[in-house]
Amino acid sequence: MKKKRLNKTSIIWILIIIGFCAMEFPGVLFFGYKAYPFVFGIPFIYSYIFFCWIYMCIIIFYAYKTNWGKSSFIKKKL
Repeated sequence: MKKKRLNKTSIIWILIIIGFCAMEFPGVLFFGYKAYPFVFGIPFIYSYIFFCWIYMCIIIFYAYKTNWGKSSFIKKKL
């Protein structure tokens, strides 16, 4: 039996959806009004959103460079 592999475009879209779901995680309502705990000197909620933002920037930059999964990110020399 053959396994079906996901193509790059599907993987990129899955990673983007995961990133948006992480940003909109409803669990932040439980600790949104608390200043503790701190991560790198800033409240947890701000650092959490900041790291989600960095994750999304990296994924979208990769998608842009690969033409949304249609070409290779690393150019091969002949």
